[in-house]
Amino acid sequence: MGIFDSIKNALEKADQPAADRAAPESAPVSAPAQRTYTVVSGDTLWKIADRMYGNGSNYMKIFEANTGVLEHPDRIFPGQELVIPDLED
Repeated sequence: MGIFDSIKNALEKADQPAADRAAPESAPVSAPAQRTYTVVSGDTLWKIADRMYGNGSNYMKIFEANTGVLEHPDRIFPGQELVIPDLED
C-alpha cells in the first residue's frame, strides 16, 4: 500500500459518520471486578475491614456496600458473601 492509498483510506474514513468508525486499537471497556468475601465463623465486619484494608475502623464502608444483605453491622453470619468496596483515595 502506497502513501496515496493510505491518504485515500484516511479521507474515506473521515467521511463516515462517527458511529460507523470503529477504533480498532481500543479494547472494550468493562466494569472493574468487585472483590467479595465469604463470612466465616468468628468474623466481624471490623476483622474483615482490618484484613482487607489494614484498618478495622473502615468496617462501615463494607456495611454500606452490603445493605441489601446486612440489616445491622453487628449481625453477620457464616456463608454470607459480602462485596468489599475499594476505599476512595
